[in-house]
Amino acid sequence: MKTALLGAALLVGAAASASAADLGRGSYKDAPGEYLPAITWSGLYFGVNAGAAFNDDDDNDRRFSDVRDFGDNDGDDTIFLGGVHLGYNWQRSNGLVLGVEGDVSFGDDIDYLGSVRARLGYAEGATLFYATGGWAFLGQDDNFGDDDTLDGFVVGLGVDHKIAQNVSVGLEGLYYNFGEQDFSDEDQDFWSVRARLTYHLGGDAYQDALK
Repeated sequence: MKTALLGAALLVGAAASASAADLGRGSYKDAPGEYLPAITWSGLYFGVNAGAAFNDDDDNDRRFSDVRDFGDNDGDDTIFLGGVHLGYNWQRSNGLVLGVEGDVSFGDDIDYLGSVRARLGYAEGATLFYATGGWAFLGQDDNFGDDDTLDGFVVGLGVDHKIAQNVSVGLEGLYYNFGEQDFSDEDQDFWSVRARLTYHLGGDAYQDALK
């Protein structure tokens, strides 16, 4: 009897350990052969971001204020930006993450800076590495007080890391190009670097699927 009880206790302990290990790694659920990771990037998300936009062009002698001067004539090539972002991700079982995101930022020398971008990334557990690109738009006042909107493209790289199931922090670098404008024969372009704080709505539902 003692031997049987000891054997049963060992089996229960082994099963509990295996169950805990499966919970840490994810589990097989619903579809045969489909693996659901314990941490997912799938779902709707939204957040805030803050950083700076800058360029290395020293030519500020132009007839009109332009994007590379960020609307001023004092030679300042850096402005601080703050804004919001909203997006949706689809994560595959192999770690590939597809997504779409829209964002808009505001700064002292511009009315707004926004973009609508596709994202392609790879999730390594709690960390997501991604490339992004799409349509960009910029609003600013010219020297005559008129509202101008410039259209162009944006590309960049970024990384997000989950500090909780539904919360991530990240860093993103983006290159904006608005092409040649009437007031310049050169491409109007600049860079931005910004930090991100994001809340993910898909985390809790995915955790429920693992139970």
